[in-house]
Amino acid sequence: MTILLDNATVVTMDGRRPVLEGQSLLIDQGVIAAIGADLKPERLGGAERIDCSGRIVMPGLVNTHSHLTEILQRSFRDNARMETWREYRMRTEEIADLSPEEVGLAARLACAEMLKSGVTAVVDHFSTRTGIGLDKVKASFQAFVQTGIRAVLAPSLRDRDFLRVLESRSPIGTSPDPAQGRWRDNFLALLEHVEKFPKTVSLMPGPSNPLNCSDSLLREVSEVAERYDLGIHTHLLETRLQYWGAKKLYRGGLVAHLNRIGFLSPRLSAAHGVWLEEREMELLASAGVSVVHNPASNLKLGSGIARVGELRRRGVNVALGTDGGDTSDSYSIFEQMRLAAFLSRVGKEDSGEWVTAGEALRMGTVNGAEAVPAWRGRIGRVRVGSRADLVILRPRIGLYPLNDVMQQLVFCGGGDSVDTVLVDGEIVVRGGRLVRVDEEALIEEVRPISERMWKIYSRIRKRPNKVISNIQKLYAKVRRKA
Repeated sequence: MTILLDNATVVTMDGRRPVLEGQSLLIDQGVIAAIGADLKPERLGGAERIDCSGRIVMPGLVNTHSHLTEILQRSFRDNARMETWREYRMRTEEIADLSPEEVGLAARLACAEMLKSGVTAVVDHFSTRTGIGLDKVKASFQAFVQTGIRAVLAPSLRDRDFLRVLESRSPIGTSPDPAQGRWRDNFLALLEHVEKFPKTVSLMPGPSNPLNCSDSLLREVSEVAERYDLGIHTHLLETRLQYWGAKKLYRGGLVAHLNRIGFLSPRLSAAHGVWLEEREMELLASAGVSVVHNPASNLKLGSGIARVGELRRRGVNVALGTDGGDTSDSYSIFEQMRLAAFLSRVGKEDSGEWVTAGEALRMGTVNGAEAVPAWRGRIGRVRVGSRADLVILRPRIGLYPLNDVMQQLVFCGGGDSVDTVLVDGEIVVRGGRLVRVDEEALIEEVRPISERMWKIYSRIRKRPNKVISNIQKLYAKVRRKA
């Protein structure tokens, strides 16, 4: 399919020429084939022409850390720290026992929301309670294809529970879960299965959190990623409790331990990183690890404010993520960019350490692509040879008067102005409406699933819960030690 985007203001993400006026883009077979002011539509034969006069063309936004099925528990909880929130979420999912069809519907709804807000690529850190649920993962693959989004699915892996490890005061004090021993066979079966899908859909291993994984599991994950040229995705030092516990369990802290066992590499993207120390940032930078900043989730769960300026100053590639539908309650990267810029200024007297609008926009585009090996160098910019993952904005009143395009996309929020979205050269949103999905029908299909889960959660939260009680005691202990 050949498409000509004619006479646009183009946000290229090129450091030398970040914004170009009056440009046309030729898209051919999913690739940006030409950019210029003198492309003649009459010479392009059967190309579909989209008049972009008065519109902005920018790279598709990249959501580098997300949990899509959590959309079913959207806004279930407030005033809950991550560990408490997670216990409630898992118990609700356990009892609900979602079918593959229900998982697929949840993923479709989250992908639909992202596409309509300009997100063209997502990492889904997919959680399952007992190993990799093949049918449920396949349902997520199908959801990606049905909506048209570019996606990497990272099945969550764990073979122990951090809180129990902490009770034993030894990282080897608990026996690994034997059910997780089969993860490799299941993962390789999925790797073979995903080859049947378009190249926009891919897979990588996603250790839940190194604190929930034995060294043997982490080493095995690294070996598989190396052998099959894949990325690795995980959570890292999201909360004060994780930071405190890791100090007790590992000499020199968690990141130093991961470095010793060879887990750190340019393949790795690590979500949150709120409680990283300076030496740990340096280790991540020297190993080429990317950190995924999730500002809305960190704020809602009270986890803290990641030291993004210090990470960037040390050379760490910092991308952006939304986390899940019940932690940030939104799948908007426009929102994350604005928060990332503003939060970087809290407590920083030196404005040179602040994240600028341009840097925040880079975190939501180029840096997100660089964090994932499958996307590295292929998306995130508007340049000849890149895959055509693009967003066309028809500026709404909230962007006027339009003075500095890049600043206003971040500070004013461009999500309401999304008109057309292309993924790999195919139009998946046109005139603000999804092309492949019946939005109203999808909402009605998801509604009873979420209502059932709300009833389950309402019962759970009224019951005494020993795990949550222990978490509260641990946090009280951490506060006393601080």
